[in-house]
Amino acid sequence: MATTVNKSLNKYFEIIGLLYSCNHPDFMANKVLEKEIEELGINVEEFNKKVAVTLRKYLAAFHKEMVKENIEDYDFFFSDDDYEFILSIQFICANHPEWFEKDLNAIEEKEFALTFAKELLEEETGTITELPSLDERIALLNRTGFSSNTCWKLMLMLQSPQEKIEKLSKIIHSNAPAYEKAVAAIQRPLDKLLEDFPHGKYLFGSLHQNSNVTPTLVYPAVELVHANGEYPNSYIGLFTDAVYKMQEKEKSSQKNLLPMLKALSDSSKFDILLSLMKSPKYNLELAEELKLSAATISHHMNVLLNCRLVNVEKKDGRVYYTLSKETVENLLLKLRTMFLE
Repeated sequence: MATTVNKSLNKYFEIIGLLYSCNHPDFMANKVLEKEIEELGINVEEFNKKVAVTLRKYLAAFHKEMVKENIEDYDFFFSDDDYEFILSIQFICANHPEWFEKDLNAIEEKEFALTFAKELLEEETGTITELPSLDERIALLNRTGFSSNTCWKLMLMLQSPQEKIEKLSKIIHSNAPAYEKAVAAIQRPLDKLLEDFPHGKYLFGSLHQNSNVTPTLVYPAVELVHANGEYPNSYIGLFTDAVYKMQEKEKSSQKNLLPMLKALSDSSKFDILLSLMKSPKYNLELAEELKLSAATISHHMNVLLNCRLVNVEKKDGRVYYTLSKETVENLLLKLRTMFLE
C-alpha cells in the first residue's frame, strides 16, 4: 500500500496536544523539546532561532484564548504529567474525527470500546472482534508496556468510553476558537511549511513507508508512528527537515573542530586573528605588522579561510580580511557543550 501524505494539520491531534502543552510549564517553555534536540546533537540556540519563534507564537496564541471548564474532566485528561496517555488519546481521536462531528448517541458503546482496544493493541487489531472482558482489558493494557498511571486511565476509558469521549469532545469544541486563533497567528509560516511538506529527508525515513503521513506543529520536530494494523499513521513535525539539516551541520562542524583548534594552536595564525579582532586588514598590512612575508601571510590566510575563521570583503580595490566572530562563537559554544554541559 502506498504512502498517503496529508497537507493539513489534524485539528483534533493539534488541539489535544495544545491543551496538554499549555498545562505543563516545561512544554510551554520548550524545555522538553530542547532536551530532545540536545540528544540529537543539535545546537539549541540555533534551533530556537529557526523553530521556536513559530512554536512560541502558536502556543501563546492558543494559551491566551483557551477555555478551562469542567475542571474535573479537564484534569483527568491534561493535568497529569502523562505523555504516554495523551499521545494514545491523540492518536485514537485523530483517527476518528466522526466522534466529534456527529451525535455520539448514534454510536454504540461497544464501537467505542472495540476501537480503543484495537488501537491500543496496534499490530494485532484483527484479533479483537468482541468487547474484552475485565481480565482481557487488564491483559491488553499490560501488553502495551505503559506506566501504571497510563494503564489506569486507559482502563477508565475502556470502562466508559462513550462518556469519556463526550466529556473530551466538550473540551475540544470549547477550545476550537482558540485553535483557530493560534493557527491565524502563524498563518504565513504555516502555509509555507504545509506547502513544502513533506520535506526532503526524515530523521527516521524508513518508518514512514506505507503510512498515512500527517504534519504536526504542536510537536514541531518529532516523528511519531502509530502502527494501526497494516497501515500505520505517522505524525511528522513540520520542522523535521530543518532539524535534519541542523543535525547534518553539527556533524560537519565536529569534523571541522580539530582543524580549527589546530589553526588556533599556531602562534602566527593566532596573532593574525588577534590583529583582525581590532580591525579588518589586507595582506601587506598584516605582513608588516607581524613581521612576516606576504607569501607566509597568504598561506596562513588560506588555512584560516578553509576553517571559516576569517571572511573576506573588497574595499577600495583591495581584499580585506575580517575575523569571523560567528565561527568563533560557534566554536566556543561547541566546546562548552562537549566538555562542560
